Amino acid sequence: MATVAISDDIEKVVADKTKPKKNVQFAGFAAGIASHPLDTLKTRVQASPPGMYKGAWDCLVKTVSREGARKLYAGASAPAVGWSITDAILMGTLHNYRAFLLKHGFHEKDPGKDDVEARRLSLLGHSIAGMWAGWSNAIPANVVEQVKIKLQLQHTMDAAAADKKVRMTSLPKLVPTVNSGVQQASFHSVAAGLPGAPSTRERFTGPIDVIRQTVRSQGVTGLGKGLGISFIYRTSFAAMFGGFELFSRMFQQLKGTRYELSQNAANFLAGGLASNLYWLTALPSDNVKSRIMGDSLVKPKYRGIWHVVKTILHEKDLTSRSRLGNTTAGLKNFYRGIVPVIIRAFPTNAAALAVWEAVMRNMDAK
Repeated sequence: MATVAISDDIEKVVADKTKPKKNVQFAGFAAGIASHPLDTLKTRVQASPPGMYKGAWDCLVKTVSREGARKLYAGASAPAVGWSITDAILMGTLHNYRAFLLKHGFHEKDPGKDDVEARRLSLLGHSIAGMWAGWSNAIPANVVEQVKIKLQLQHTMDAAAADKKVRMTSLPKLVPTVNSGVQQASFHSVAAGLPGAPSTRERFTGPIDVIRQTVRSQGVTGLGKGLGISFIYRTSFAAMFGGFELFSRMFQQLKGTRYELSQNAANFLAGGLASNLYWLTALPSDNVKSRIMGDSLVKPKYRGIWHVVKTILHEKDLTSRSRLGNTTAGLKNFYRGIVPVIIRAFPTNAAALAVWEAVMRNMDAK
C-alpha cells in the first residue's frame, strides 16, 4: 500500500504538539473582550421573560440608560481568563484530532501538491475534528459560561424599578436561605405581560461569589449544571471548522484569477463565513443553555433540557393561531438574540481565526 504523505503544515503541528496551546490564548482573549457587550445583549434577549425587550436595540438602550454602559461588560472577567484556557484546549486538541484522523483514513488526494501520493484531511475529517475539539473543552467552558451568564442576567434594583412593565412590591434585601445559607435578594415581580418572571433571584457580587453561592446551594456538582446542553451546543464546532476548511478551499479556487485573495484576506473571510454557519446550527442550543445556566439556584424554573425546549416553543402561543402556526412561530423563538450574534460573529471569529493562522505560520517560519 502506498505511503500517505502528510501535509507539511500538519507534520509541523504533530512534531510539536505544544505549539497550539501556547499562543492561541491571545486570539481568544482579544476576541472575547471586544465582543462581550454584544454577547451580553444576546444572553439577555434570549433568557429574559417575553416582553421585557423588544429586540437587541431595545435591550441595549434599556441596559445602558438604566444600568450604565459598564453593565454591558457584566461577567466579562470570567471569560477574559477562562477563554484563554478553553480556546487553547480547543485549538490544541483540534490539530491533534486532525492529525489522528488524517492517519486513520479520513484523507483525500491533495490537488495543491505535485506529489501524486500527497494527501490532505477530508472535509468530513475537519468537521469531526472540530466536533471532538468542542467536546474536549466542554467541561472547563461550562463553568466559565455559567458564571458569565448568571452575571449577565443579573439586573440591578435601579434597572428593574425603572422598567415600566415591572413594579417591585418590596426593596431587595440580602437574607440567608434557611437550608443552604446562600445570600439572596428577595423581591417580587408583578410584571404584567411577563409570564414566568421569577419571584426570587440571587444577587452576586462577582465571579467568585457566583461559584461560592452555587457550591453552597447545589454542591460542587452544581457547577456542572447545563453540561449536557453544552455538549450538544459544542457539537456545532463541526460546522465551524468544517465550514472554515470548505470556504478556504473555495477561495483557493480563485488563485490566478482577478478575484484572487491574499492568504490573510482568505483566512479572514473564511473565518467570518464559517462563524455564521456555526451560529446558524448552534443558536437554538445556545438559547436553551442560557436559560438553564441563568436559572435560579434556590428556586429553579426549569426541570431540564426538554422542559426548556417546550417552554421556548410554546411561550408565545396564541389561541387565534392553529397548532401548526404556533409551532412555526415557536421555532423562531430559538433564534432570539440572532441580531447581536450576526453583528458579533463575523468580525470577531474572522479576526480570531486569522490571528490564529498568522501566529501558526509565524511560529512555523521560525
